[in-house]
Amino acid sequence: MKFLFSFLILLMFNCNATENDQERDKQELDKLSKEIHAMADHSVCSDEYTCKYIGMGAKPCGGVWGYLVYSTSVNEKDLLEKVERYNEMERKYNANYGIISDCSVVMPPEEVRCEEGKCKAFYK
Repeated sequence: MKFLFSFLILLMFNCNATENDQERDKQELDKLSKEIHAMADHSVCSDEYTCKYIGMGAKPCGGVWGYLVYSTSVNEKDLLEKVERYNEMERKYNANYGIISDCSVVMPPEEVRCEEGKCKAFYK
């Protein structure tokens, strides 16, 4: 009986630790996502800086959640490394916590172009 009680207490703490771990991991993902979007939002385009896009996020079923549009006015190397790190973190998060999603495929923009100093994505 003592063993069963000890096991239940241990199980309860372990489940709580998992919830805490998941919340902590989610907060890290959210923080990095905000950094990435802030970089992209502050980018400007002109004759000197071109518009680009990159797949952002990792759907549990495969593929990306969407596409981040940015210009080369930002530190592109830093931005791409952050997006790569974010995508890998989200893949691990999905696997660790059994996250599920639909399996729809998100298509990339047909075109990205500069309008009024900001990069915009266009879909058909």
